[in-house]
Amino acid sequence: LRKRILPTYRGTAARPGMAFLALPAPRPDSPQVPTCYGSPAIPTERRQAWKVPEKSCVERLMEAEAAAEEAAAAEGESEEVDGDRETVSIGKKSDFWDLKQIGDKLQGLEKVDPYGLLELEDRRWRASADELRKSYRRLVLEKHPDKKLSNERSPARAQKEKRGDEKAKAKAAMGKGDGDGDDEEEGEEEEEEEFKLLSAAWELLGDETRRRQYDSIDYFNDSTPSTYRERADDPDRFYRLFGAYFSRQSKFSVHRPVPQLGDADTPLDEVQAFYQFWGNFKSWRDFTLLAEYDVAEAGDREERRWMQRNNKNKVEQMKKAEMKKLFACVQLAEENDPRLLKAKADRAAEKELIRAEKEAVLAAERKAKADAEEAIKAIEDAAAAEAAAIKTAKDGEKAAVKREKEKLRSALKKARKELKALGEQGAKWEAHAADLEVVASGLPTEEIEALTETLAAADGEAGAAALAAALQKVLI
Repeated sequence: LRKRILPTYRGTAARPGMAFLALPAPRPDSPQVPTCYGSPAIPTERRQAWKVPEKSCVERLMEAEAAAEEAAAAEGESEEVDGDRETVSIGKKSDFWDLKQIGDKLQGLEKVDPYGLLELEDRRWRASADELRKSYRRLVLEKHPDKKLSNERSPARAQKEKRGDEKAKAKAAMGKGDGDGDDEEEGEEEEEEEFKLLSAAWELLGDETRRRQYDSIDYFNDSTPSTYRERADDPDRFYRLFGAYFSRQSKFSVHRPVPQLGDADTPLDEVQAFYQFWGNFKSWRDFTLLAEYDVAEAGDREERRWMQRNNKNKVEQMKKAEMKKLFACVQLAEENDPRLLKAKADRAAEKELIRAEKEAVLAAERKAKADAEEAIKAIEDAAAAEAAAIKTAKDGEKAAVKREKEKLRSALKKARKELKALGEQGAKWEAHAADLEVVASGLPTEEIEALTETLAAADGEAGAAALAAALQKVLI
């Protein structure tokens, strides 16, 4: 396509600044009818379902790490019992084995096995000092140059030489007899070198301190479980993983015998004793062979002391780090031990049962107390109600008596007033006003009313007689 400004296009007047597209003419083979092609793009409205694995990548990674830990735990030393003799099967060297650091300190033994030289490779660290001494003495008698010289004169040696001469003749017949002298010299040198290594092995393993330093970095599986995840399909995984670790570490225990992890049927008191032992574990493992400086190369006493201090600090740091890993593994095992977890759950259930029983007893006691208090309150309420009723009745009676008294008092006052009114000025009985006063104050209401009626209705004599009788009654 080309874009250009044309003054006119196909007879159309162009305005200034107008743009036109000039399209090429169709080719002769171009289709005359438009064709609709299918698009290769996936429709957006179609949803694709992805298969999701049953386990996440994190879970698969953790399982792979756990499998690697189990594989590492399975490597290394294993102990077997051959009759009454315990043997040690070796797997791999310790992670601390470093030829650069220990080469000069092992006196040529860094590339050979000292236990193999003493023919105790199947016993190794389990070999007693007496076994080492007996094996060394036996091998010295067999391989000492002076002993070999005496053996050369023995009939057995003569027979051996005879067989050697026959072999030499056969080789000479085949054209290979020129190197016999060199072979004999090489054999003598190898025997002398072997005897020197045997002596070096005894110097190393015969000294208890140096032997422990060597056993600390000898064949040993240093892998330590750092994580644990329970599997429902593998209930024995815990005992397999941690049992192998503690069995290996028991090699370095100062105290003997060393309790083992056991299995699911191990009694709880033994399990608790196991973790108490390993929680206070004392190790004789010594990393002195990995010290940085060789004290023998010190130029003076001050340099020797400086080397000793630095070596001691490094060895102690390595020992501390190793013990920290061990105690972390002990804690990890204790936190995930199925037997302890079950015992803990049983104790929690037992405590919950005891708590529920105590709560039931306390609830019963509270209910009995509440019932007793309610009964007492009911009795007290009834007594209070009865007392209130009695009091109300008494108050009613008192009020009635009071009202009656008030009524009688009013009637008495009224009667006295009416009687006294008969003696007021201008009244009929004015002359006897004093007598009426006395009679009114001394007679009861009924008699006052009767006297008032009598005085009001009677004539002079009758009324005077009634007044005189009432006065006499009052005065008497």
